[in-house]
Amino acid sequence: MKKQHLNIIVFALGFSLTAHAQQEQAFQSHESIYSAVRNYIAGHIDAVDYETNLMQLDNQLKLPACPMPLDIFIPNDLIKPGRNSIGVRCNTNNKWSIFTSASIKTYQNVLILTRPLQRGETLTRQHLSMERRDISGLRGDYVTQIEDVLNKQASRPLPSGSLLSSRNIAEPKVIKRGDNIVISSARPDFAIRMNGTAMMDGVKGQNIRIKNQSSGRIINATVVEPGLVSVDQ
Repeated sequence: MKKQHLNIIVFALGFSLTAHAQQEQAFQSHESIYSAVRNYIAGHIDAVDYETNLMQLDNQLKLPACPMPLDIFIPNDLIKPGRNSIGVRCNTNNKWSIFTSASIKTYQNVLILTRPLQRGETLTRQHLSMERRDISGLRGDYVTQIEDVLNKQASRPLPSGSLLSSRNIAEPKVIKRGDNIVISSARPDFAIRMNGTAMMDGVKGQNIRIKNQSSGRIINATVVEPGLVSVDQ
């Protein structure tokens, strides 16, 4: 009789544990939702170096377990730096759908100044360093190659630590207003060289105004190098 009673207790305990396990398995784990979202982001973000911070779901949220892989969806299938609204749904008989959010930071090695620069000062390797920065909120371009800025000039005063872009650096002025320069004009059959005066500053390749010292005529010419411009006839 005692043995039979013991068997009943063991059976009841086993049934209770089984029922409890089935009850636990009946709900979708939050971690499985996070994992599905992370995998989706990894496959759709246009970045290699990034960090993702997922909004934590309410602990009281109980969703039926989905027997199929979760379906992730977002507007335009576009994952971008910053805050993203991401949908998760189960497309089975236990159909449900929720929205969560993911904050994404993207990083890249960019060029920064290691010392302050004054306007017009020329950049050298001693001014420059590469540093990993969060570029999520940056607007416009930024420089990632030292060779792209060597010997260029600061277009305005820049403090140490400044991130370099086309907005704060410029080509060096190789001709200054008032400089005496040579005007070169070439054709297949002959070439002419005249003396002139620069009426404005100019960088290589720029079209500037030049005064011909002989005739006093103002012409447009292209900067070739320091002291030399070219004009097409």
